[in-house]
Amino acid sequence: MEAVRPKRTKTKSSGKSQKQKPTEETKRATAPSGVCDEPSTSGFTEIPLSLPYQEPEEEHKDPIETLETTAPSDLSTEKQPTYSSQALSTSVLTETLQSSLSLSTETSQVTKHLTEKEELNNSEVVTLGPEFKVAPHTTELGKITQSWNHPTQFEIANAPSASALYPSLPTLEEDPVRQFIEEAVKNGAKGPAVLALPEQESSPLSLQPLESVAELSRSKLYPELPKTAPEIQPFSLEQLSTWEPAGGLRAWLDGVEVCAAQFSALARQENHELTELLQNYWRCRRQLTQSHTQLHTQSSDCKNTQNRLWTFRDEQLTLQGLCADQSKVCGYHRFQQADFSQSVLGELRRQLESRSELLHQKVALYAYTALLSRLQVESYLYHLLKDCSGNQMQPCSLQPLKEAISVLFSFTRRVIDDAQFQADIHHWLERLVAVMQHVGGSGEHLYLLCHLLCCPAGVGKWAAPFIQIQVGGNTSGVHHFMQALAILMSPTRHRVEFLGHMKPCESLSSTASGPESGNWTLVDEGGEEDEDPESSWLLLCEEDLISLLTQFPFQQLYSHMLGMSREGAYEPQACSSQKMMRVFAFASSLIEILALGLQTYNRARYRQLVKRIGHIIRMTVCYVSDHWAQYVSVCGAAGSSTHVHSLPLEKLQQEYDHLFLRAVLHVLRNKRLGIWLFMSEMPYGTLSSSMLWKVLYVMQCSETAELETHSTASDTHTCVQALRDPEHQKRFEQWLCEVNSSDGISLLTALAHMATPTQHSDSAFITTITLLIYQVSYVSVSTRETYSKVGRELLAAIATAHPYVISVLLERLRETIQAVGMVALYLCKELPLSLWQPQSEEICVIGAWLLQHPLSAVENRLACVILEGLNWGYTQDGSLALSSSLHSEVALLVAEAYQKYLTDKPYSGLISEGIKQVSYLASVLHLGVSPEASFSQWAWQLLLRLKLHGNAQNPKGAWSVPALSSNPPPELTHSPSMHSVLRAVKSGIPIGCYLSIAMTTVGHSLEQFCTDGVGLLKSLIHSGHLKAAVHLLDNILPPTYPLSFYLLNNSQFVSCIQLFLQYDSMCPQGVTQQVTHRVAPLLTGATYGDNVRLLNSVIQSHVVESSQAGRVGAAAVLEFWVGILSQQNLWYRDKTVLFLMDQICCAAFTHHQEDCVQKLLYQQHKNALGYHGDRSLLSSLVGWIAGNATPSFIEGQSLTSEVWLAWLVLNMEAVFEEDSQLRCCVELELLTEPNISPEQALKKAQQRLKLPVAPSLQRLQVYRWACQALATPPDHPLLPLVWQKFLQLYLRQPGPEYGLAAAGCIGRRFFQTSSQVALLKDLRQRIQAVSDFHHAASQALRVPPPHTPSSESQGEGSPEKLHPHYLTSPQLHTELVKLFGVFAVWLDDDTLQKQEVYLPTLPPEYEPHRLAQVMQRQEELWLEYVDQERLQYDVKEILSLWEKVQNEPTFLQAQNPSFTDYTDISNARERILSNLQKHPVPHPAPELQHQKAAVAEVPSICLTDSKAATDMLQKDLSVLQDQARIAVAREAQQVAMEQELLESLPLLYKNRQEQVSMALECKGKGGQPCQGPANITVTCERVQRQEAVQTQITSLRRDIKKLQTDAMAPPPQSLAQAAVHTENFITALVNIYKVQKSPAVQHVGVSAFYQVVSFVCEDTLRHPPTRQYLSSCVEILGQVFIQGNAEECGRVLKTILEQRRLLCPLISPFFTPNAAPDQLVFLYQDVVTSLTIESADVIFMLLTKFDLTQWLNEVHPAFSERTRLLELIHGALCVCGREPEFELLTPFFLFTKHWSWLLRHNFPDHYSDCLRLLTTSSSNQLLSPECWKVTLRVLGILPPTRSIKSKVEQAISTSDVPSRGSSASLYRSPISLSPQQVDETVDWLSDYFLRSRVSKSDLRNFGLYSAWTPYVSEVFSFWQHLIGCLNQRAG
Repeated sequence: MEAVRPKRTKTKSSGKSQKQKPTEETKRATAPSGVCDEPSTSGFTEIPLSLPYQEPEEEHKDPIETLETTAPSDLSTEKQPTYSSQALSTSVLTETLQSSLSLSTETSQVTKHLTEKEELNNSEVVTLGPEFKVAPHTTELGKITQSWNHPTQFEIANAPSASALYPSLPTLEEDPVRQFIEEAVKNGAKGPAVLALPEQESSPLSLQPLESVAELSRSKLYPELPKTAPEIQPFSLEQLSTWEPAGGLRAWLDGVEVCAAQFSALARQENHELTELLQNYWRCRRQLTQSHTQLHTQSSDCKNTQNRLWTFRDEQLTLQGLCADQSKVCGYHRFQQADFSQSVLGELRRQLESRSELLHQKVALYAYTALLSRLQVESYLYHLLKDCSGNQMQPCSLQPLKEAISVLFSFTRRVIDDAQFQADIHHWLERLVAVMQHVGGSGEHLYLLCHLLCCPAGVGKWAAPFIQIQVGGNTSGVHHFMQALAILMSPTRHRVEFLGHMKPCESLSSTASGPESGNWTLVDEGGEEDEDPESSWLLLCEEDLISLLTQFPFQQLYSHMLGMSREGAYEPQACSSQKMMRVFAFASSLIEILALGLQTYNRARYRQLVKRIGHIIRMTVCYVSDHWAQYVSVCGAAGSSTHVHSLPLEKLQQEYDHLFLRAVLHVLRNKRLGIWLFMSEMPYGTLSSSMLWKVLYVMQCSETAELETHSTASDTHTCVQALRDPEHQKRFEQWLCEVNSSDGISLLTALAHMATPTQHSDSAFITTITLLIYQVSYVSVSTRETYSKVGRELLAAIATAHPYVISVLLERLRETIQAVGMVALYLCKELPLSLWQPQSEEICVIGAWLLQHPLSAVENRLACVILEGLNWGYTQDGSLALSSSLHSEVALLVAEAYQKYLTDKPYSGLISEGIKQVSYLASVLHLGVSPEASFSQWAWQLLLRLKLHGNAQNPKGAWSVPALSSNPPPELTHSPSMHSVLRAVKSGIPIGCYLSIAMTTVGHSLEQFCTDGVGLLKSLIHSGHLKAAVHLLDNILPPTYPLSFYLLNNSQFVSCIQLFLQYDSMCPQGVTQQVTHRVAPLLTGATYGDNVRLLNSVIQSHVVESSQAGRVGAAAVLEFWVGILSQQNLWYRDKTVLFLMDQICCAAFTHHQEDCVQKLLYQQHKNALGYHGDRSLLSSLVGWIAGNATPSFIEGQSLTSEVWLAWLVLNMEAVFEEDSQLRCCVELELLTEPNISPEQALKKAQQRLKLPVAPSLQRLQVYRWACQALATPPDHPLLPLVWQKFLQLYLRQPGPEYGLAAAGCIGRRFFQTSSQVALLKDLRQRIQAVSDFHHAASQALRVPPPHTPSSESQGEGSPEKLHPHYLTSPQLHTELVKLFGVFAVWLDDDTLQKQEVYLPTLPPEYEPHRLAQVMQRQEELWLEYVDQERLQYDVKEILSLWEKVQNEPTFLQAQNPSFTDYTDISNARERILSNLQKHPVPHPAPELQHQKAAVAEVPSICLTDSKAATDMLQKDLSVLQDQARIAVAREAQQVAMEQELLESLPLLYKNRQEQVSMALECKGKGGQPCQGPANITVTCERVQRQEAVQTQITSLRRDIKKLQTDAMAPPPQSLAQAAVHTENFITALVNIYKVQKSPAVQHVGVSAFYQVVSFVCEDTLRHPPTRQYLSSCVEILGQVFIQGNAEECGRVLKTILEQRRLLCPLISPFFTPNAAPDQLVFLYQDVVTSLTIESADVIFMLLTKFDLTQWLNEVHPAFSERTRLLELIHGALCVCGREPEFELLTPFFLFTKHWSWLLRHNFPDHYSDCLRLLTTSSSNQLLSPECWKVTLRVLGILPPTRSIKSKVEQAISTSDVPSRGSSASLYRSPISLSPQQVDETVDWLSDYFLRSRVSKSDLRNFGLYSAWTPYVSEVFSFWQHLIGCLNQRAG
């Protein structure tokens, strides 16, 4: 590419330029800096390709990035050499720019070199290639904005800097151009430099081919290059990246690997504290789930066992007997008996107990532990988040948060079948992620994205909001967006490693269904597997990826790309070429990243995702297209004077074209995308013509060759030639045959979209696509069956954009009509023929088809369809869409064809009138109508659409009197063109009558119309073509209204109207008799009154149009039609005439022309009454003279349907009544004679006035208005005025007018008889009904009008049924409710009738001012109550009926399909703004939750203040206790119910005796039946179910199930919070006490211990959670604060003894009596005194806590204390008795051991006491002999026991751990009595036994043996030992 300066003329241009230069420089210096130095608001790198001259200013200078070179100060006289502008080759230029600017460019060789010398101006600039220009005064490089935030671990910090891309240039000295070029030569550059273009004002800077340049002077710097053709090459992706921030595409793709590596290093957390907590929680949840499963199993077992309780067996009894015939008969009686199984009942009892135990013990415990574990996790996360928010949020402080998030994510990658645990994990992740999103940077966001991509399928449903990207209009946001998008579009790293736990063999996917299970195999369209089943389980679901992609705010990205401000302001006019290049570059990178996603997710399972990505690619291209289109339009409108371009539009167009091509190639490479569907919506309108041809070629060849081959396709000519190649056409058709029909349809749609943009000017391209689609859809036999329907739609869309295509198709149809056949009709029906402007030659072709082929031929029907589809209407400016000559030509053509095909055919006009207006094609192909009938219908429909009359061709001049115009209508008889019409008229053909009036002077001249046209019109009406007659009347009447006299007095015209009305109102049954049964169903349009309504619409339109300024006025039209209609015979009885008269009266009221209509009616009324001496008329009115009723235009008392007519007629009759003074005279008679009746008053008035005809009584106005008020519908606009008229007569006070006193209203005098009173009652009821109606309407409710007596008389075709009921504004209804309420008050108040009332004194509800108007009969109407909105609506509806007829038919208006033009420049801005609003809105980020502590903090005062601690514990432990009570009560209730169920089940069935009687007959004898049956009665036991028991069992089962459900419910959160709160308090208390044993803390601990113990009860011990928790609390507190505390021993013992069963096992371990040696004896005494059989186990447990050996050996107690203790032990042994009970054995043996220990200690201190106590108690047999044995063993008399110990002794030995060693030593060293001790013992015993013998008489008599029998053996052993000692000593 080369650029030169345009040659200058050698005349005075040089001087002029020298003079103008200062001015130009001043302009350039004062130009806004934004023109060249555009602020880099979008964050893209700016590369100036062309810089204008600018004065150096300090405030605009960038010291780092701006390079300024200063030229010599005076160059005006100095000659500077001019250098050639030769372009460098690619390689040479690359080397040059790398050495100077580090910017690579691509150019081609030049064709010519410099041959001239020219002077160098100061404004000349050296240009290097198409990308860079250097100015001598100022050279400015583009700004590179490094606005990324501080780099986090996921941000790419190696982005190229500005200095790396663009090193600064050296300052150019005197000759900067020479110095620059010489430096380039030194670096080996052999290509030419390029001179800059001079500044021009008339045209934009552009690069022009070199024509001729002067040769260089002195020496050639560059060698000549060979001449080659110039070709501009587009920028590569690497070159485009220089316009992007931070390295662009390459940096983003490299960042994917960096992010993956950093994520992998941090995402694995194996031995984290949170992991252990979660594992514990998960384990508890599993236990709970398993227990639930086990409970369900046990419940099923119980149900099955209950079904086995009862077994039923079938029994049978045989009955025998003799019947009356003495024959033996036999019968059988079958019944059931039930047996109950007690063993099964026992089994059920055990199962119920087991289930209850499982439910209330294990399930409750597991639920509690799970809740507690969850609370621990919550507490951990709370402290974690608290720590995160406590510092300054440095990057390092986010490390714990990231680790915790990684731990939670790791649990999402495990097979978890616990929904609750999974939901908790998701909830905790949401909390942590919300905090990270709030405090983290882009790196943390990418970290979350990497985590999500490594999660299993389904992550999009719950984690999509974790992705939050904010573009925010800055480069950092763009970088974050693009980096995240690149990660999402790239294959996921490390996913296999993270999902190792999710393999299908380990998951539960085998039982699941859906895409997430691992058992699904996805196949492609051909049915083959698309992916490896071994690895498919690793893939994410499509919904997940779509959810993640939806989180990317593409709206913000596109807004930033298009340069929109943060406020959303979009200013495309401010765009420059630099900004345009940035858009191209960024869009290219975005498309490349999205294309990477197409490649990554090219799987069958990702079909919708790939379509979503393809849609984003298309939207990107659309945004760029619209932006580019606006840029081109701005540049084209502004020119070079307002915009300075650094790149020409041709270059930018090339870059856009290749951006588009790259997007197309990416889309075409992906076969799963549904590529053609996306290609059909691409913005082809902004492409250049050459690129369109290339894209068309690529799209057609996409399936037959490699895309890379097509992407390098040569020039446009080659593509065109290839497309026109017949072989290429065959291959394309063959591909369409083989490909899926949906793809083929989408491809054809895409081709049609390429041709539809209206800005395309390449008609050859459009024609090529049109003929291609036509060939495939209609000509090609192999493809037309599939593509014919879509083909005609596409051709219609192309023709809508380019109507001239219809001419091309018509010519092609003419050539291929035989091959296409009937399908051509559908094609032409679909084409937008209304937009086509046919030429005369084309009309000739259509006419030949119509006339030269029969009606059934395709050509004839095709001609009909084409002519029918043309636009015969008006344009928006009111002119004809097609020329009037064409209208006439087609009309004559139709007339000729009509006569040719339908002459002498029996098809009358009634058929065409009756057939509903449908398209010709529908009547021919679908309705089964004969060709002649269809053609007749088509002909009439077309003729009525043609604008043949002069007034129809020029509607604006229709109301002027006919005059000679420049184009007069032809004469019927003299014009040769009217020959066919004249022939039709002579033949009596209706179509000739119509055309003769519409086209010739017959219908344009009033004189000829009255002479000839009226007859033709009557003939037309006679034939039944009423609609045609209406068309003619609409055209003929407007100019004749000023001369209406001629038509009013034309009896033939009046008869025409009468005939019209008769024909329209007659039943169409006669028509069905003239036609076949196939035509009869089509007569749906000829319902009653259709054409009359059409005529009414014409009349109303004439009234409206005549009211315009300068026209005849509405009165003339109204008088004309009233005159015409009133001439009809008995018009007042004809419903059709009444309908028209009613509408005319409505128009008169609307246009305030009642007087003209009323005047005519008044005159006719007087004539009817016989005035003016015309008595014969009265005698002829037979219908009026009925029951003495006076003749009137109102048949009966009132009119219900024709209220407007009634309004005018009654007003007219009121005028007659006033003029004749009849009313005044009747009132005077009634006032003067109070007792006279109204009928008598009427007769007197008639006699007084001598009236020739007196009206009957019911014809008086007061009755007429009353009846009309009853008959008027409640929603009629005139109803308030009708009531006003009646009330003016009813409430009138005429007394003062006649000189009489005012004695109230006169209305009551008219209602005296019973019929009149009933009428007045009906009026009151009617007021209430009307009020109710308007009240309902005021609430905006559509309510039907109240039933009226004459409502049935309304025809089916009434206007109210043609249109929906109109809804008036509620305000008017509210006012009407108020008004009729006032009317009701007036009618109900009798005082108004009886006496004069002073009106100002009436209350407000009377509205005295309005009542005064009524009484004074003020004639001003209350028009404010007339529903003007309803009036306007009705008029609009009536006028719209004729407008619809005049407009084009609906079946033509519905066509003209078109595609959305995605490149319409006029809508480009709106389209961009609209599309930006259509992007899916990302889910908002998780809300930052208030960090509330899971468990409240423990107040510090509780650690030192026992009262505060007690209060806190009381509050928390009460929660635990209450929960335990509820659970235990529930358990007890369930146990009771189950017991009741067990008791009820055996009673469910019972075998009860019942008697059964059977009548058994024999078969009879001798053919006779049995004479009598044998009646046999038996007794049996049959099972019966007890319904009451069944009801009770059902209720019990229901209640048990409810209790079980309640028990399975998770415990409340407050339970765990209270437990953890107390636990935290105890932990803190213990920790403080261990650090420093403070008395205050100890006191708190002791009080806490007893506080916890106080909550131990039956319920808390029964409920597992509270039992476990309270035990642990008591254990901790007891070990720290109670155990070993001497002060608390007594209190502990007292507490235990108070609640022995509950507390002993719990707190006895902390009872340490040895810690209080001084109190040991007293403590022992308390224990001994509490000994009973019931408390034996408790006493034993307490006794084990007394270590007497330690107390004796270490404390050395006093003898008295030991003696006291010995006595206590003796007392305890006595309590045990001579033969201790089994329960007392354990404490008994422990007492004996204590006894032996005391005896051994300091022997013989207690020897005498022991001997004394033994003998004393034994004498009374209070002690067990074991006591003697123990004592004797201590003394060595009896050997120690070596036998196996009993269980009791073993329990004693194992429980008494502290004394084990001491007792063993004692047993090893027995005590021996000394001789002295032996002597003393013998003496004492002898003396004791002697005293005992003599102490009692029985002992003296019988001896001691009986008293000492239990102890004889032990005493004998003792004496034996003593005597042995004595003998030993004596011997």
